[in-house]
Amino acid sequence: MQATRYWLPRACGLLSFLWYTVMAAPGFFWLDSAELSAAGIGLGAPHPSGFPLYMMLSKAASLVPVGELAFRINLLSVACAAYAIGGCARLVLVLGRDDWATIAGAAGTAGALCFSFLFARQATVAEVYAPTAALIVLTMSLFERVASGSNAGAGLSLAWVAGLGFALHPEYRMLMGLPIVALLCLRAYRGARWPLLAPSFAIFSAVATYLYLPIRSATGRINALDWGHTETLSKTWAHASGAEVRKVFDERMMSTVGEIVRHDVSTFAKQILDHLGVVAVLAGFVGLVVLLIERRTRWVGVVLAVIIVLDAVYASWINPMGLVDLQNGVPMVLGLSICAGAAISALARSAGIAAPFVGGVVALIVVMPPALSTMSTLGLVGDLPRDFSESALTKAPVSALVLSQGDSLAAGTSYMQSIEGARPDVGCLVVPMLADKERVAYILESTSPKRAGIGVEGAGGSANPGATNLWSSGRPMLWEPGPVAPPSNAPLMHGVVVGQVASPGKGAPPSAEVLASLAELYAGPAANDLSARRVLASSLTNFGRSALAYGKTTLAEQLFKTALEVRPGHAVALVNLGVIYSRSGELKRAVLASEQALRSEPNRVQALVNAARYHLALGNLDKAERHAARTLIVSPRAAASWTMAGLVDMKSGKRERARDRLQKALVLSPGHREAREALTALQAGQ
Repeated sequence: MQATRYWLPRACGLLSFLWYTVMAAPGFFWLDSAELSAAGIGLGAPHPSGFPLYMMLSKAASLVPVGELAFRINLLSVACAAYAIGGCARLVLVLGRDDWATIAGAAGTAGALCFSFLFARQATVAEVYAPTAALIVLTMSLFERVASGSNAGAGLSLAWVAGLGFALHPEYRMLMGLPIVALLCLRAYRGARWPLLAPSFAIFSAVATYLYLPIRSATGRINALDWGHTETLSKTWAHASGAEVRKVFDERMMSTVGEIVRHDVSTFAKQILDHLGVVAVLAGFVGLVVLLIERRTRWVGVVLAVIIVLDAVYASWINPMGLVDLQNGVPMVLGLSICAGAAISALARSAGIAAPFVGGVVALIVVMPPALSTMSTLGLVGDLPRDFSESALTKAPVSALVLSQGDSLAAGTSYMQSIEGARPDVGCLVVPMLADKERVAYILESTSPKRAGIGVEGAGGSANPGATNLWSSGRPMLWEPGPVAPPSNAPLMHGVVVGQVASPGKGAPPSAEVLASLAELYAGPAANDLSARRVLASSLTNFGRSALAYGKTTLAEQLFKTALEVRPGHAVALVNLGVIYSRSGELKRAVLASEQALRSEPNRVQALVNAARYHLALGNLDKAERHAARTLIVSPRAAASWTMAGLVDMKSGKRERARDRLQKALVLSPGHREAREALTALQAGQ
């Protein structure tokens, strides 16, 4: 029994490490993975909140001589996830008894956590979530020791680790801060003196780690990898607190709109059930009750309850943007897995002499659903993220500027340039960050033809090597298709694969070469990866929108339908299909497409506006009013919402309210043509 208790957590961690290593992405992954890898290898300052502890850990991981650099950063997540799995199994053993029922519970915990796709995905790519999970587990282990009466060494170690956690991910502060403070206050109340020193340990640990950001930024050596310009303490604070993120996603974060919150809560709950399994989730809540009832385990039960509840709040209300990318829910999966282990132990123990057999069967029932799902989908990504970014760099003309709108392209090209030295003549900029004049000027200067050793003639004779303004640089530009259309004054040119190239004034239609390259890029099993399918569907939809802007309706319809084959229910593709049907007079098909989009994303404003418009044209006034009213609820700051509501009121004879709503639309967007025309018609008595 003692040997089993000793070796089980270590075996679980080791087996998890081996499996995750085989399943890990061979290079950088989609989304922010490449950015974090590049910043870690180059000791840079990534997007908010900076993650200084992760930068140091990534740099250390990059020095391990195993595989390419990006793979080494992936292995950091693998190692942290394996530690978290072994640590969770050990925690179940500590909380349980010296019997085989507890052994079965610990094994069930390790299996449920290891095979949860949500956890396994973050365990096999470069991201902050697996290290955060490892630090939460370490914190809980120290917390349990302190709650059980350990000496000052464990308590001050807990404070030190808490400070490190504050410098890793903002969610750690939210989840672990209150339980740690409560425990320290209780120990101080009971006469211990070391809790008085604990705050200084935590503060020193956090501040010493966060000083990494201003120190590195102030050196002036990480301009290509500096996303926050944190050379001053005030800028460091703004970066660490995520001020810019809150400004950009103001309407999505901490929404007060009931419809939006309910949808996000429902989406998060569905993800947890899908990736952990219904049986494991039910067992988790039963196990939580078991831990809270027993006095010896109550403190840990309270911490797990806090983790589960606050992670649900964070994932579905504070930062719901991470839901679509499966970046939310790792702490909840971790907490529910530990609780599920407690439930397995309790159920097995009630079977008496048959406890080992009952525990083993129940553990298998808990683990098998997520295991079957995860083992069939994990590890398919291959080198597709690299190929995606590489296609933009290799097809870019000499001294071109690539303006990306998606995280994957922006991060991938940044990694390949800053770490691997690829295409030093190409400047890669992110469209939403063009307001960062300092970064734009640096990239224009560092990738100028003269600095790249090309010469002005090699760039076509038009590039201005000294230009610090994007539009006056005279350099060819490649604009990735996306929500933002290229400005009319941009000297854009025709021809790239992933980054759509545009011509002056509007997005360029995708050529046969572009589409053939896209199809070739996604050929093979790697395209079955969930993230790859999302990126592919988005690319196809954006190319379809470009084709539609150029009047190539048949091609656009084909691209939208292909996107739906790749990702069924893709709301943007469905909305655009509805536009095509409405233009051809097929209003009933347009309504069906819009309603289908709303089944996938009930709060997508454009789908609501279009559905209301189509119903209005068909004479379905009640349905049009219902959709128009919902647009005002979910997006009260959008001029399109007030315009559509005003049009519906005009049709139903509510002229005064229609006038008020159309005027509100013009206040929000003075140049809104449809609102102005409708208001003019209303005033003319039409």
